[in-house]
Formats: sequence, structure tokens, C-alpha cells
Amino acid sequence: MTYVHFPQRPAVLDAAFTRDRYALLTDRGAAASAAAEPDAWLALFADWNELKSYIESEGARRRYRMSKHMDDPEAEALEKAFREEITPPAEAADSELVAALLASPHSQAVAERYGTQLLRRLEIQREPLAPINSALRVSVGALGQRYDKHVAAGEVSVGGKTLTLARARGLMTSESASTRREAFEAYYGWFLQERELLADIFSQQVALRDQMGKKLGHESYVPLGYASMSRTDYGPAEAATFRLAIRTHASPLLARCYQSQAQALGLERLRPWDKGYHPALTLPTGAAQPVAAQLDKAERVFDALSPQLAAHFRRMRELGLIDLENRKGKRAGAFCTAFSDESKVAIFCNSIGDEGDVKTLMHEMGHAFQGWESQWVEAIDLRWPTADACEVHSMGMEFLSLPFLGEFFTAEQCARFTKNRWRRAIELLCYVALVDDFQHHIYQNPEASADERDAIWARLQDQYMPGLDWSGEAERYRSSRWYAQLHIFRYPFYYIDYAIAETGAMQLGLLDTQDHEACLRTYLELCRLGGTGSVLELFAGAGLRSPFEPALIADLMAYAAGVLES
Repeated sequence: MTYVHFPQRPAVLDAAFTRDRYALLTDRGAAASAAAEPDAWLALFADWNELKSYIESEGARRRYRMSKHMDDPEAEALEKAFREEITPPAEAADSELVAALLASPHSQAVAERYGTQLLRRLEIQREPLAPINSALRVSVGALGQRYDKHVAAGEVSVGGKTLTLARARGLMTSESASTRREAFEAYYGWFLQERELLADIFSQQVALRDQMGKKLGHESYVPLGYASMSRTDYGPAEAATFRLAIRTHASPLLARCYQSQAQALGLERLRPWDKGYHPALTLPTGAAQPVAAQLDKAERVFDALSPQLAAHFRRMRELGLIDLENRKGKRAGAFCTAFSDESKVAIFCNSIGDEGDVKTLMHEMGHAFQGWESQWVEAIDLRWPTADACEVHSMGMEFLSLPFLGEFFTAEQCARFTKNRWRRAIELLCYVALVDDFQHHIYQNPEASADERDAIWARLQDQYMPGLDWSGEAERYRSSRWYAQLHIFRYPFYYIDYAIAETGAMQLGLLDTQDHEACLRTYLELCRLGGTGSVLELFAGAGLRSPFEPALIADLMAYAAGVLES
């Protein structure tokens, strides 16, 4: 794509530039629709697409910078200005342009030019962009920012050392039972200690989101939450059926996994602080160290897997688009982002030197590979898939990279890591379904108290993740888990996507054991397609079974059980 239509961009993007440039576009809408031919709308959409690319990219750059240094006042001020001053007029104008395009007699011509999925994506975005909720969205975003900053600054003491929360969490996989428990109690104890503050932030967010849904005529936030995730293939009813399949086929298998793990540890039942360590599957602490060497090792993995993908990885290294190591003041978690106006994709991690670093790096690079491969897609709205399809590339890369992880681990460790990946797939399905069910309960009961929310979490946890012994002292930490899940605060209903995508990734993993080259071709095609289709269209186009197929979860769990028993 070339960017030639607009005058020179300002040194610093501000609200005035945003309003002025969007006004040039919205003023053209009526005339473009009244024209006999679609040329005016095609030109208008091209300019609109370009402006969105620039503004969205600038927002991504500011968020990426601030995520690196949550304690940087200048970075925080720039991000806040974008969120509070630039986003509202941009969203209002986008909403106006979406309505004009969808009402235009030339909308099909635009769809023929950019892809039929475009109109579906724009249609589903109408409510999330509604100007009536602009101020509420700003307020919700500010609360999310408050959550991020508070967690990023969190520190605890383990073994007499002061650690970031991420480093403390990493010690939950230690071979030492006492270290695991101390890390567990320190990490979740921090969230327990901060519960009142975090619960208040969340209560405010829930109330605001509930208002947003009701302002649009819904009984709750749930329909708006689904629309915000751009879901066109399924709704709450299908998600409920999907969760039922997980409870029916994955949860009992997870309970057996927990019982087997307890036996391997010499325990009657598995305690929550021991969940992160399995004597036969967990790798030694620091198995992926040092962090400074991980990028060299990863580059060799991708060279062996696919020279095409390896070229993307080297480009990212050369351009400084990979922020790997955990440090104080860095935002928690990991993510991939894009600066589409520069044709760049970047990733963000919190590596600490354990085996989880490898999983996370492969995961985020899967997102990045899709971002690079789909650069050909002109419409910014279609360059990335919806989150449920987007996660197939990331989770799929976790499976495709397994045969090449000898760069990180010994042969015996690779075998354990591979088995553990399939075991984690079982646990992930169950945990994701738990989070999704929890969020449905929350937004259908927005006035629930913090204690009531914690009780809902505990009840659902027993249903989806049976087999853990929460008796005694463990009980006080039980609800802390959901306070540590940033998606619940920042991206409501962005979680079932991981389970839907995992069914695709597991299918890729199974295919990879049968025909690696065919699997790689399927993966590259999925990356190339970007968001040009809906999640079920992309699954079907790649020859993958639908996640909503009744027997799929049962079949995948049978295969996973076989891998663990081999």
C-alpha cells in the first residue's frame, strides 16, 4: 500500500489534525453515494483506509512505548492524549463513515474491491463505535490503564529476594516444593492484598460497560461485548454449547491429569501451589536461559522450520521490533502489535529464563508471522483476523516449532516439552472456558458484589478444573487468580477465542505428526489470508474441522490422552 493522499503528517498527532482530516472524508460521503458510478466511494475508502492506518499505528506506537516503561511520564502522557483526545473524534467519524458506506448503493463495489468480509466487519463494528458511548469508552480505558500500571509496579519477596510479579510467577515451576509454595503465596498474596483496589477498578468497569450496553438498547453488555470482538459466526448460545463440550470431555481428562501429577509428586491430591510442576514433564528451572541467547536460538528454529518465516524474524531483530526480557516497570504479559503505516510488526514479552519463555516467544511470533504474511491485504480492517482466528497462528506456531526446539533443550527435554504442550492444551481449554463462563455471569449480573464474584469464580472453577485440592490455607488464594487475568479487566469476552483457536492449533499439531510439509503449507496459507474471512470460513478454507462440531473436542481429547500415555 502507498500513502500519498494526505498532506504531510504533523510532528505530533493531535485532536485537531484528527478532526480536520476526518472532516475532509465525512464531507465527501453524501456526494460519493449520490454519484452514478462507485469511483468516488472507492477513492474515499482508500483515503479513509490510509488515515485509519496512520492513526491506529500511532496509537499502537504509543501503547508499545508505554508498555515498555509504565513509569515513563512522557510515554504515559502521550498514550493518555491518544486515548482521551484523539480516539473519541476518530471513533465518531469512523462511525459516521461506516453508516454512510453501508447505506450507499456503492457498498458492494467497495466490497468487491477489498473483500466481502469487509462489510460484515464494518457492520458488526457499528455498535462498538457508537458515539453515544464515546465518553464511557474513555473512562473504561482509563480504568484499564490504572490496572496495568498497578500490576506493572507490583513486587514481592521470594527466597529473600525482591522480584517482579512475572519472575515470582516463574518460580511456581520450581523443582523445590517449598519454593513453589512460597512463590505461589507471594504472587497470589499480592493480588489478595490488592484485592480491594482491583475489585473497585473492576466494579467501575462493569458498571460503565453495563451502561454502554443499555444505552444501545440491550439488556446487558453481553451483545455489545460480542460485537466488540467482531464475531459474525457465533453468539452466546454457540459459546455455551462449546463450553459444555469442554466440561464434558476436557474437564474429566484434566482431573485425571491432576491425579496423575499428584501421584508423581507423592501426594494424595494436587495442591494449587504444586500445579506448575510435574516431575516427568516440567523442565529444570532456567532451562531456556540465558534470555540474551534466546533470540539466536529462535532464529535457528525458524531457519529449520521455514526460511520464509525466518526472514521475517531476522527483519524484526534488525529493526528492534522484539522486546523480550522482563524488567521492573514493564507492563505484564505478552502481545503482538503492528504499525501498518510503516509496514512493521512488533512483539512484546516478559522473558525470565524458564521454559515458558519459549512457549511465549513461539506464540507471539506466530502472530507476527501472520502480520507479515498478510501485508498484501489493503483494507486495514481485514489485515488481521478476529481474535478467535488470530490465535490459531500463534498457538499453531507453538505446535509447528516443537520438532525444532533442540536449539533450546536436550532431546529428552524436547520430548517432555512436547508432551507438556499437549497437557497444557487440555488445561487451557478448561481454564479458558472457565474465564468465559465467569464473564457471562459477571455481565449478566453487573451489580454483584466482590464477594459474590469471587464465589462465582470458585463454583465455576470446580466445574471446569476439577481435581485441585483447595482445602485449608489454599482457599484464601482461590479467587486471586481472576484478579491476575488482565483480559478480564482490559478485553471483556476476549478469552473463548483462545479455546476456539486451540482446537485449530491442535488439529495443526496432529497434522504435523502426519505430514509436516502439508501442515506448513496450510499454516502459511492461513497466515496469508489474514482477516479476509470469518473464523469458520478460515477454518474451512484450511481444511480444519469447525470448533463447534459436536465430536471435535472428544476426538482431540482422545488424541491428547494418547500422547500423554505414550
